[in-house]
Amino acid sequence: MGLEARIDPTPGGKFWLDVDGEHIAAGRYALIEPPHRLVLTWGWEGNRDVPPESTTVEITLTELPQGTLLRLRHSGLPSEAERESHRDGWLRYATKLQGLLASSGGRQPFTRV
Repeated sequence: MGLEARIDPTPGGKFWLDVDGEHIAAGRYALIEPPHRLVLTWGWEGNRDVPPESTTVEITLTELPQGTLLRLRHSGLPSEAERESHRDGWLRYATKLQGLLASSGGRQPFTRV
């Protein structure tokens, strides 16, 4: 996900992600519980509606017999338009991850719920 990243994956550590050469996501790691849970703040540089660290992303991974269930909850987005835009973006990158895992012999791909 992205062209370049600078990360400090420790509680309170910052991340900076150049998603596509134009959009820069930035935030901090709030909680890291390997290998099952990650919580971080999220936002976009230069965006007044969703500035860096203004929203929260929580990712949980649950092992199942048929594979791993990935749950991603993005909270604090200020409008329905932002929620839809971010939902579409997260789904796009989750689908790319699914394809990478499937092509590398990973277990059964996830299903969107």
